[in-house]
Amino acid sequence: MLVSVIITNYNYGRFLGDAIDSVLAQTHGDLECLVVDDGSTDNSREVIAARPQVQAIFRRNGGQAQALKTGVEAARGEIVISLDSDDYLYPEACAEVAAVWRPGVSCVHYRLSLNGDPALLWPSEPFLDSGHADFLAANGYYPSPPMSGNAFARDYARELLARADHLDGDGVDAYLLYSAPFFGAMAYVDKALGVYRTHGGNVSMTSGRKSVRNLGDHAYYQYWAQQNAQRFAREKGVDLPVRSYLVGAYPSLWMLVARDGGYDRLPLPAQGRLLTTLVAIRGFLFQPGMDALRRLKNIAFLLALLPAPLALRRRLAQRFML
Repeated sequence: MLVSVIITNYNYGRFLGDAIDSVLAQTHGDLECLVVDDGSTDNSREVIAARPQVQAIFRRNGGQAQALKTGVEAARGEIVISLDSDDYLYPEACAEVAAVWRPGVSCVHYRLSLNGDPALLWPSEPFLDSGHADFLAANGYYPSPPMSGNAFARDYARELLARADHLDGDGVDAYLLYSAPFFGAMAYVDKALGVYRTHGGNVSMTSGRKSVRNLGDHAYYQYWAQQNAQRFAREKGVDLPVRSYLVGAYPSLWMLVARDGGYDRLPLPAQGRLLTTLVAIRGFLFQPGMDALRRLKNIAFLLALLPAPLALRRRLAQRFML
C-alpha cells in the first residue's frame, strides 16, 4: 500500500532535513515523500535540493492549509501523512499505519513523543474506540494528536480540503480531525510513532509563549472546524447537535482572553461574554481526563474575568499568556 508523506514547510530549514531524512529512513517499502515549500525565504531550498529523492513543490506563501492541499492533490498514495517540517517520524511509523489500515478508514491516530522523551506522550488521554461524534458534540474536540500524529485517507483529505469553509492559514489539523468520523472509520496505533518538537515558535497551544494572536487564531480555527464537522455530519445523515457557538473549555477561554486583548485578525463567532464564559465553565466541569486542581483554577479564573472591568481583564489576560 503506497503511503504518501507530505511535509509542509515555511522557513523551518533548520528542522526540515531531520523531517525529510526520517521519511527516507522508513521501513515501509511503498512510500513517496513530497515536500511542499510555502514560499520560504531561509535555507529551505538548499535543504530540499540536497535530498533529490523527494518530490519538491514550491509555491507562493499562502498558509499551511493551502500548502497541504497542494500536496494532497499531488499525492498518489491511498494513505497520506502530513508531517510538519519541525517534527519527524520514527522508522516504523508508515509500516505501523499500513498494518492497521483497512477499507473504509478515514483516519489513523498515533501518539507523538514530546521532544523525543518516551515519558511524555501526546495526547496523554486514551484514544477512543468509538463515539467520536458524541465526544466532539459534548466537548468540542476528541482525544487526538496534532497534525504529524495522523494518517488520513487521501480521498477524504482531498474532499475536506476542497470543501471546508473558512480554511484560512493554519489550524488545518482540527478541520481534518473533527470531520473524519463522518467520512469513515477511525483507528489508532497506541504508541509513539514520531516526535513533536517544542522550540518556542510552535503554532500549537501546547508550547511556546501564548500571544493574543495565537489565542484568537486557535479559537477561530476551533470554531470553524466544529462548524464544518456539523455540516458534514448533516450531509452524511449523522444526528449531531447543531450549535452556532464555540464549544469547548479551553477554546472558549482562549476567545475571551483574545477579545479582551484586542484581537481582530480573523472574525471570531458573534457570541456574548456571558455565553462564552458559561460554555467554558461547563467544559472545565465536565471535560474528561482533567485533574481537579486544573478544573478549579480555570473556573476561578473565568469567574474573576466575568465581572471585571476591561483594564483588569487585560492584566489578568497577560498573566494567563505567560
